[in-house]
Amino acid sequence: MTEPLVSILVPTYNGERFLKAALRSALEQSHRNVEVLVGDDGSTDRTPEVLAAVAAADDRVRVLRFDPNIGPLENPRRLLAEARGEYVKFLMHDDVLGTDCVRDLVRGMQQHPEATMAFSHRVLIDEQGKPVPDHEFPKLAGRPGLLDGRQLGDHVLLNCTNVIGEPTTVLFRRADVSPDDLWTVDGRTVDVLNDVQLWLRLLAEGPAFYTPRTLSRFRFHGGQNSHNPRYVGRGERDWSRLVDWGARHGFLAGEGQERRAQARALLEAAARLHQLIDTPDHGAALEAAYLSTAALVELTGPTSITRTTGLPERAHSSVVRDRFAQELDVWTRQYPVALAAPALDPAEVDATVQAFRELLAAGAARQAVVAIPPADLDRAVPLLEKALAAGPDIDLELVPAEDPATLLPDPWLAVTPHGRWWHHGRALATWTFHL
Repeated sequence: MTEPLVSILVPTYNGERFLKAALRSALEQSHRNVEVLVGDDGSTDRTPEVLAAVAAADDRVRVLRFDPNIGPLENPRRLLAEARGEYVKFLMHDDVLGTDCVRDLVRGMQQHPEATMAFSHRVLIDEQGKPVPDHEFPKLAGRPGLLDGRQLGDHVLLNCTNVIGEPTTVLFRRADVSPDDLWTVDGRTVDVLNDVQLWLRLLAEGPAFYTPRTLSRFRFHGGQNSHNPRYVGRGERDWSRLVDWGARHGFLAGEGQERRAQARALLEAAARLHQLIDTPDHGAALEAAYLSTAALVELTGPTSITRTTGLPERAHSSVVRDRFAQELDVWTRQYPVALAAPALDPAEVDATVQAFRELLAAGAARQAVVAIPPADLDRAVPLLEKALAAGPDIDLELVPAEDPATLLPDPWLAVTPHGRWWHHGRALATWTFHL
C-alpha cells in the first residue's frame, strides 16, 4: 500500500513540559509520510523555543503562532483548516503516540474504506510517562476489525462514557470533517466533550475500524481541565445535549434507549451537582439535571413534542415549561379517566371544563368525568352547559356520586383547583389549576 500524507495536528498552549515527548512520538512514526502541524496559542513559556528547534531539525513540522490567544476550541479548528493530509489525527501536547499508531490506523482505513474513523486501545500514563497503576481502559474487541457505528455510538450515549478515547486516539479522513462543524451541536459549542461530538458525527455516517493494540498514551495530570470545577459541570451538560442530538440523528433508536440514556445523564448530573453544590460552579450541573429532566418529560408525555431545535431551546420554551406546571406523574401514562368534583360555583366550573380541554388535548387522559352529589345535579347541568359552550367542545360525562374519591378503580387522574384534597390517597396523579 502507498503511504498517504497524514496530518498530525498538535494544538498547544504553554506546553513546554510535555511537548517534546509528544512531537518526538509524531516524528518517529513508522509511517513516514506525515506533516506535523502545531498551533501555538500565544504560549508565554518556552513553548516557542521548543517549536523553533524542532521545526529547524525536521521540515515536516509547521508551526502556526496565534497571538493574541484564540482559545482551545479555535486552535484545532485552524489546524484542521490548514491540514493538507488525506488523513488527520490530533495529538494533544501532553499525550504520546505509539510508533505504529499512524501506520496501523491508516491501514485499517485503507482495508475498510467504508470506515469513517479508526482508533485503538490506549493506556493512561502519569506525569512521568509511566502507566497509572491499577488502571486499564477496556478493550472493545479481541482482534482488529470494524465496529458498527450506530451500536458504538449507542454504547457511548447509553453509558455517558467516552469508550472511544480522547482526540489523540482517533484518525479520520480530512474530507469527512469541516472545521466549521467541530465542537458544535445544534449551533452551540460543546464545552468539554468536544471529542465525543466529533466521534458521534463520524459514527453517524459509518462504522469504525478498531485495533486492540495499544497505540497511544493519554497523560493524566493536575493541569488538565478535567480537574477544574468550572468545567466538570459543563461536561455533564454536554452529555444531556449529546444524548438528545444523537437520538435526533439516528442513535438510540431501540425501544426505551433514549429514555435510559437521559436517565443516566441525569444520574451523572445529580452526582456532580452534589459534589459541586457548595461552590459557585454548580450551575452547569444544575442545568444539566434540568435539561435531562426536561428531555425525560418530553419523552414520557403521552403526546410528542416536535424536536426541531436543540434541547436547551426546547427545555426553556413555553411548550416544555407548561408541562412542569403539573406534577410530573401526570405525564407518565395516559390515564383512562380524568375525574373532577367541582364546587358549583360558576368560576370553578368554567375553570374545571377548561382544565379538561387542556389535559385531553395534551393526551393526559382519554375520558373526562364530573362527579356531582345527586341532590345537586339540577344545578350542575346548566353551569356545565354554559362552560362547555364557551370554548371548544369536548365529551364530558356527568356522574352522580356522594363520594367521588371512591368512584373509580386505579389508575385515575384527579382534576382539581390548587389546595383541594378530596382525591388524596385515591387518585394516582393530580392535574391542578388556578381559580
